Amino acid sequence: MTILPKPVICVGLSPCVQRILEFARFEPGGVNRARKVTVGIGGKGANTARMVRKLGGHPILVGYIGGANGMLLEQMLDAEEVGYRHVVVQGETRICQTLVEEGNPETTELVEEMPPLNADNWRHMMKLFESLELSGAVVPICGKLPAGAPADAYARLCGVVHEQGGRVILDTPGQPLVMALEHRPYLVKINDVELLQTLGGEDLPTACAELIKRGAQSALITRGSRTAFFVDGSQTLEIHPPPIEAVNPVGSGDAVTAGLAVALTEGREIAEALVEGMACGAANALHLISGQIEPGDVARLRCAVSVESLT
Repeated sequence: MTILPKPVICVGLSPCVQRILEFARFEPGGVNRARKVTVGIGGKGANTARMVRKLGGHPILVGYIGGANGMLLEQMLDAEEVGYRHVVVQGETRICQTLVEEGNPETTELVEEMPPLNADNWRHMMKLFESLELSGAVVPICGKLPAGAPADAYARLCGVVHEQGGRVILDTPGQPLVMALEHRPYLVKINDVELLQTLGGEDLPTACAELIKRGAQSALITRGSRTAFFVDGSQTLEIHPPPIEAVNPVGSGDAVTAGLAVALTEGREIAEALVEGMACGAANALHLISGQIEPGDVARLRCAVSVESLT
C-alpha cells in the first residue's frame, strides 16, 4: 500500500493577482511606460503554497476568491499544480502591483485590499476549514486579516488545528497573533520589527521570552539579510543566512515558511528545518518574481547556512 505524504495546508485568506511592471526609469509624478509586464500569483499564503510545490511538497491553499480575477488566479494555480480550496465571495480578487526600475534594488508595491467579508463568508470558511484533514499536518497561516474577518479569526483556525493534532506556523503580527497564542501554535514566524511593535518594548530577547510565556511553542525571528533567532522553552539558536546578491527580496519570508513546512512534513528535526527555511529565503531573493525558488539554488545555499547555539 502506498502512503501518500501529508499535504501542507496553506492559509492565505486574501490571495491576489500580482502584476510586475518593469521600467527603464521610473519618475514619481510623471508618465511612466512599462517596458514589460508579468502577471502571476501573489499574497503570502499563495506564495508559500507555490514554493511548497516547487520543493516537492503537496500544498492546499485555503482562502477567498471572487470575480474574473479569482478565476484567473485559479487558472494560474492549476498551471503550477497547486491545490486549493476557496470560498467564493462577491467582488473581485485584488490586484497588487510591483514597480521595478532598472538598476534600482528597491521596488515599489501598490497593494489593494480585498472587499470586506461578511458573517456568511466567515461561516463558510470555518465550515471548509473544519472539513479538512488536519491531523499530523503542517498548517502555515500567513498574512494580514482581511477587513470584516473577526479579530480572533486566526485564533479560531489555530484552535481547530490544535484540536486535530496539527502544527501551525503562524506568520502574522498584531492582535491576531496575540489572540492566537492561547492555542499554542507550534511556531510563530515573525520579523523583529513586527514582534516589537506587537508586544512593545525594544529588547528582542525579552519579546521572544514573552511569546513563549504567552503560549507559542517556539518562535523564529527573522531580520532580513541579518541573522535570525529561534527560541523555544529550552534553547536559543542563531541562524546565519547565506551571503547572496539579492535581486528582489519580496516574498523571502514566505519562502522561509515554505522550506520550514516541507522539512517538518518530511519529519526533519527543527535545526535542519531552520537551515532549509533560510536557504529557501535566500533562493527566493535571487529572482525578480517572488515565489520562484529553484531546488538547485536551495541545495547550493543550504551548505552556506549555519546554526549556532546561544544557550
